[in-house]
Amino acid sequence: MERRAILHPLTPEITCIDDAGASVCYVVCGKNRAAVIDTVNGQENLLDVVRSITDLPLVVINTHGHCDHIYGNVFFEEALLHPDDWALHDEHFAMKNEPGRAPDAFPDAKPCPLRPIREGDRIDLGGIVLEVVGIPGHTRGSIALLDRNSGFLFSGDAINGQLWMQLGESTKLSAYLDTLCALDSLRPYIRELHNGHNVEGIPAAYIDEMKDAIRCILETRGAKDDDYTWFGGDCRRHWMRENTWVLYTPDKL
Repeated sequence: MERRAILHPLTPEITCIDDAGASVCYVVCGKNRAAVIDTVNGQENLLDVVRSITDLPLVVINTHGHCDHIYGNVFFEEALLHPDDWALHDEHFAMKNEPGRAPDAFPDAKPCPLRPIREGDRIDLGGIVLEVVGIPGHTRGSIALLDRNSGFLFSGDAINGQLWMQLGESTKLSAYLDTLCALDSLRPYIRELHNGHNVEGIPAAYIDEMKDAIRCILETRGAKDDDYTWFGGDCRRHWMRENTWVLYTPDKL
């Protein structure tokens, strides 16, 4: 099998793994163990890829329950996921071999057991501590992980350039705005956002841009936005700037 993963060292301790452009995950190495943040699409043995980076004991953390961030769980012994996304995790694993989906490279692989992770938890890797920050919005169980050493906030799909808020599992936009505002106390420690689909970091000021975008949608009731069709149906699209937008449905207002 041709290798999908492309490794991008971001710091001496942090590597971004780009899974053939479909999504990305991260390996954060402390002195005692390493964290695998998300597990991408399960089309390549992610454990083998991670072991090319580190031989430390591993803790696997899912930022949320969508398929392109959890399917690689099958290669690990257990994973941490917020309980609000456990049902979503099970729903997406149930879709893994449905007719019409892309062929699965590991069709008989089963998801590893889940353990709960919640806002306020701290994951000590030895010299690096990942702080769990709840960011419900894209999904109700979305979390981010803050590494104050690097100033990186690993945000999954909760804060990214193409934010999906049109899903049944997404919260109301007003609740998501409250979530973003709650990050204000952590802003002095956030230098860059590292999300689930881009190798390059995004300056922390993007949080303010996202807050402004959500406020605009709510204040105008979407009057300035256009109709948009995605693979799951129709929604509305709010442009922020080039290649950057928020998707939502009217019931999220």
